[in-house]
Amino acid sequence: MLANCWWKNTIPNMLTFKAEIRKNEMKVGGTFNVKIRVTYNREVKRLATHIFVRTEDLTKDFKLKNPKYIKEADKLVRYYEELCMGLPLEASNLTLNDVLDYIQKEKEKNTPIDFIQFCKDWLTTTEVKGKRNYQTTLNTFIAFLGKDKLNTNQVTKLLMMEFMEYLHKKRAKQVAELQKKGKRIPSNRMVSLYMGSIRHLFNEAKKKYNDYDRNVIRIPNSPFENLEIPKQEATRKRALSVELIKKIWELPYIINTNGRERLSPFNLAKDCFILSFCLIGINSADLYNCTEMEGGSITYYRTKTTDRRLDKAKMKVDVLPILLPLLKKYEDYTHQRVFCFYHLYSTYKNFNRAINAGLKEIGKILKVDDLEYYAARHSWATIAVNKVSINKYTVHAALNHIDESMRVTDIYIERDFKIENEANRKVVEYVLGSQGELFSPEVE
Repeated sequence: MLANCWWKNTIPNMLTFKAEIRKNEMKVGGTFNVKIRVTYNREVKRLATHIFVRTEDLTKDFKLKNPKYIKEADKLVRYYEELCMGLPLEASNLTLNDVLDYIQKEKEKNTPIDFIQFCKDWLTTTEVKGKRNYQTTLNTFIAFLGKDKLNTNQVTKLLMMEFMEYLHKKRAKQVAELQKKGKRIPSNRMVSLYMGSIRHLFNEAKKKYNDYDRNVIRIPNSPFENLEIPKQEATRKRALSVELIKKIWELPYIINTNGRERLSPFNLAKDCFILSFCLIGINSADLYNCTEMEGGSITYYRTKTTDRRLDKAKMKVDVLPILLPLLKKYEDYTHQRVFCFYHLYSTYKNFNRAINAGLKEIGKILKVDDLEYYAARHSWATIAVNKVSINKYTVHAALNHIDESMRVTDIYIERDFKIENEANRKVVEYVLGSQGELFSPEVE
C-alpha cells in the first residue's frame, strides 16, 4: 500500500502539497533531496526537506519506492497541511508567497530555542562592557541546572526563584569560608548581579527571536515579571579621613641605595592616590588612557560610562599647583598621552593591579584594612559634602554622574566645569592646605 501511495493532498482553493524528487538535482554524494512542491492558484514553489535518498530508493520515473522515505514524506505533507488549516483561503486574496510566509512563521513558532546556546552565541559576538560578568553568571547558571541545555519555555518564574535560592546558599557558604579565614566580607552583589545578567540575556533572546511586526512570538513567556530581585547592597564605605590622606601625602618614598627613588608599587600607589584625589577621583583607567591636556586642564571621557552617555561622559579637571611636580614626574615623553603609565604597564588593568598592590603596603603602614584606589574618589565626595559644605548636586556633577531627573535638560546644556573645579580647589585646600602651606615631598 505504501509503495503505491504518492502523496498529493488538497486544501480548499487549490492549495496542494506533494513530495517529489527532481532528477536533474543530484547532490555531490549521489543523493537527491526530497522536496515538497507547493501549488496554489497555478503557482508552484518547492521547499527543501531533511530527507535525502539514493537511486535505489526510487522507481525508474523517480518516484519514491522505499517505504521508510514514503512514510517520512507523508508525515511532512500532513505537517504542512495542518499548518495551513487556519488560512482563510476561500475568502482571501493571498498569494503563494503569502502562504509560504505564513508557513515559515508557524514553523518558527514551533521550533524550540536553546537558551543556553543562545547565551553562548551572544557572548561570542557581544562587545558589551562587563562581558566577564555575563560569562561568570552563565557558568553559575549551568552549574545550578546541572546541564547545558534549556529551552526558553523552561525559563519560568519558579526556576528563577530556585536559582535565587541557590545563589543565596552559595553566598552564605562563601561568607562562612571568609569568616573562618578572618578575611573581609565584601558587599553582597552576587544575587542582584547574576539575576540582572540572566534577565538581560533572556530579554536579548526575546529581542532576537520575537518579531512583533510579523506577529512571530517565539518566546512568549516573561519569567521576570513580578519577580522581586534583591537590590544590590550599598557599596562598602571606603572614604578616608582628612588625617589619613595627609599621611599618605607625607609618606616618604622608597629610595634605592644610590639615593634615587625606586620604581615600585608603593611609590606608584602613593602618587596615583594623590593624583586621583586632586583630580576629583579620576579612576585608574582614565589616568592611564587620557590624552588631552590644554591650558592647565585635563580633559578625559570616563571609560566606565562613555558608551552610555550622549556627552561621552566628558570631564575637564584643572591641574592644581600641588600636582605640577607629579605631572612633570609622569609626563609622557612621546606626548601621545598625558601620563607615561602606558609605557610602564601593558594594560590599564595591570596598572590598576600595581596601584592596589602598593596601597596594600601603604594600608599596613597606616593600619587601614583593604586600602583601595577607589578610596580616593569616595574620600573626595565625602569630604566635599561633610567638611567643605559642597552641595550634593555639585558633587554629583563633579563625579561625572548622571542625574536621571535632569537627563533631558542636560542635553541642552554645554558644561564648562567651572563649578566642579572650584569645588575641587576647596576640597584639596581643605585637606592639604593652601598653596603656601603645602608640604611637597621631593620628586625627581
